[in-house]
Amino acid sequence: MITYKKMAGLLTVSGLTLALGACSSAAAEPFDIKWGETECEVCNMKIMDEQFAAEAIMDNGKGYAFDDIGCLMRDWYPEQTEEDIAAMYVKDYNTKEWVDLEEGTFVHDKMSKTPMAYNIVSFAKKADAEAYADENGGTVMDFDDLKEHSWERGEMNQHKKMNTGDDNKMSDSDSSEGHGQ
Repeated sequence: MITYKKMAGLLTVSGLTLALGACSSAAAEPFDIKWGETECEVCNMKIMDEQFAAEAIMDNGKGYAFDDIGCLMRDWYPEQTEEDIAAMYVKDYNTKEWVDLEEGTFVHDKMSKTPMAYNIVSFAKKADAEAYADENGGTVMDFDDLKEHSWERGEMNQHKKMNTGDDNKMSDSDSSEGHGQ
């Protein structure tokens, strides 16, 4: 027979487990980016374009913001220990809502203009990615494909070159600074 003390103990343990679970998942939620102010962890460009932003949240709660999925996947992710990453997010191209990177679907379209010219567009729904690829061309990819992707850069978007916020605008020859090229 379960006594009052045993029942209270079980409820306390259950409550603590739920509370701890809520804390760990809350730490892995997307954080707010201050558009036009927050700088990319890799290239130090100000994050201006909601359609292409990405984030990573570590188990310790520290968050990193990126202006292009290529900054996250090519330059930052390979240097990390997967066990230390609580979650990674990208913005859905159509809705600009956060999508868990591992659950997203992507299109590599050499003609798309992303901030750092990695030309990967992110979607929450595979059907949206396929529709984009049908209309614009490109290759539909998943998270595993991103890990194997070559991450070659295309032409820089002229709009993005002006986001440095000073008189020393990036030239085409400067566009790879901060990306290990």
